[in-house]
Amino acid sequence: QWYQRRVRRGINAEYGERRTLTALRLDLDAAKHRVRAAKTADEMKELETFVDEAQKKFDELYEICREVLEERDQANAEMVVHLEELCEVQVEYFKAATELAQEMCSTVLNRPTKVKAPVRKR
Repeated sequence: QWYQRRVRRGINAEYGERRTLTALRLDLDAAKHRVRAAKTADEMKELETFVDEAQKKFDELYEICREVLEERDQANAEMVVHLEELCEVQVEYFKAATELAQEMCSTVLNRPTKVKAPVRKR
């Protein structure tokens, strides 16, 4: 459950960042379109400041998203290592438990008894 919560939290955060990044990219595209549609050099120059601001915001969030994804990749790799270790430990535990159960079964079946117990149907 802990692993599922962590993954869900990461997906939700990634979705929010991605949505914001998409909105900023659309703002940047719209600003560039307005510059291309400008009729005068003064209007174009004024709109280019909006493009520069939009590009700066987009680049900042892009860098943040890239860092978040790299951190998430690292965390996922660490979780996979822990899951592998858990699997190995569980396999060893169940091997030992099986050996103990077989030993107990043979001890019980081979013990001397005066009265034979009725055979149970399975």
